[in-house]
Amino acid sequence: MIRKIGFLLAITTSLVTYQASAAGWSGEATIEGIYAVNDTTVIITLSSFTNPDNCQVNENGHVILNPATNKTWFSLLLAAYAAKKTVNIFVASTCTTVWENTSYADVAHVRLL
Repeated sequence: MIRKIGFLLAITTSLVTYQASAAGWSGEATIEGIYAVNDTTVIITLSSFTNPDNCQVNENGHVILNPATNKTWFSLLLAAYAAKKTVNIFVASTCTTVWENTSYADVAHVRLL
């Protein structure tokens, strides 16, 4: 009996750990800021962010993308920012570090609402 409980506890702990770093939607939000760090790094600040990956976001923003390789996403986000439209961003199950003790959710899909 104790062996079964230990096994179930180990499985449950593994699942919780995995879910804490899962991909997911940012939640509907407007874009409050765009920070071009350099030619290949842009950080977007959203009006609200669920942070499904538990990245170490800060006042510089929430999600990150490379505008040189993700031109369609960047164009949609710029259009949404200019028009003050709502977006919902699906983030991958990864975070990208830019500065020490920070990381931002990697964009995987963009919906302009």
